[in-house]
Amino acid sequence: MTGHRVDVLLGIGMLALGERRLRHQGAEPQVIGLLGEEGQLLVGDSQLVLERPEAVAHLGQLALDQRPRHGSQRSGRVPAPPVRYSAAVRRLLLLAFVWGWSFLFIKVAVEGMTPTTVAASRIALGAMALHLVLRLRRTVLPRDTTFWRHAVVTAVLANIVPFTLLAWGEERITSALTAVLNASTPLFTVLAGGLLLKDRVGRREVAGLVLGMAGVAVAAGVGGSDFADSSVLGSLAAVGAGAGYGAALAYTKKHLLGVPAEIAATAQLTAGAVLLAPVAIVTTAADGIDLEPHRVLAVLLLGAVGTGFAYLLYYRSVAELGPTTTSLVTYLIPPIAVVVGVVALDEPFHLRVVLGGAMIVLGIALVQQRLRWPGRRAPVPAATGG
Repeated sequence: MTGHRVDVLLGIGMLALGERRLRHQGAEPQVIGLLGEEGQLLVGDSQLVLERPEAVAHLGQLALDQRPRHGSQRSGRVPAPPVRYSAAVRRLLLLAFVWGWSFLFIKVAVEGMTPTTVAASRIALGAMALHLVLRLRRTVLPRDTTFWRHAVVTAVLANIVPFTLLAWGEERITSALTAVLNASTPLFTVLAGGLLLKDRVGRREVAGLVLGMAGVAVAAGVGGSDFADSSVLGSLAAVGAGAGYGAALAYTKKHLLGVPAEIAATAQLTAGAVLLAPVAIVTTAADGIDLEPHRVLAVLLLGAVGTGFAYLLYYRSVAELGPTTTSLVTYLIPPIAVVVGVVALDEPFHLRVVLGGAMIVLGIALVQQRLRWPGRRAPVPAATGG
């Protein structure tokens, strides 16, 4: 700090001497004026040194901290802007809220449309929303045939089959039960990874699969007194949707891992809309359609919000919080869907749904290694980028 004070005082003296000499030599007034302004700045700097020495010391230390480091002095860390985790967590909760309500939208829409029409409308609206985002970002989809072949397979596994099964299943079982059974997706993800990708499935994962599948059976009412009131086929459809999601994640990990998530999702939904639209037209012509305003609103919300907007929320959450934290949304969707179904649709409430859901959640926690055996450390999961 003392050295800085001396430098400032010397600078003031040099400027004063230079201004006096230029006046003597008849220099332009603009030049003299500029020197006078510099002198005023240095005088202000001198006052700052005298009045607030701690501030100057802080600036000096900051300059030392920001200077280039070499050899052993290199920190290896690049300063980054602070992450607003509160906003990121709110977005994750919003994603769970949107996907939790999606089961209600399916229930309402399928009352007046065929399951394939509900699925096709949802996929098409989601694709349009993502195309709009890509257009605003000036992003173009690839034209590579290999990419589109993988997009078609992913569309079948992740959109056409699951969306159709969910709508078909909700014709037979409640939206709350559908949400709980569909929460088994991470279990099938591990199973598909072991079968398709040869991922290692250890004792913890096997225990989680067994517990989770037992939870599926309990939630569906197997062995209960009210089993006759539930639809076995409807429950299997909800579980089959989860299996489709799990297979799609394994396939994407193998074939589309290097593709940006927004591009892969847009191509996937586009392919799904093109493939399922003819089927939806045929089934609608055969079975008819009843487009009451509340059903149209349900389809619009299901497609634009529950699919398109939710995909964007999901990818942003993965970017901000990482895939491991984002996967917590799996635990949040069933409680929201159960409450929404019971309150908004007046669906019957069964304790077995809660018990089975809890078992599924514990099974997921085991396969995702959020729970560990006593005395063993849980390995850090690798970030896959969504």
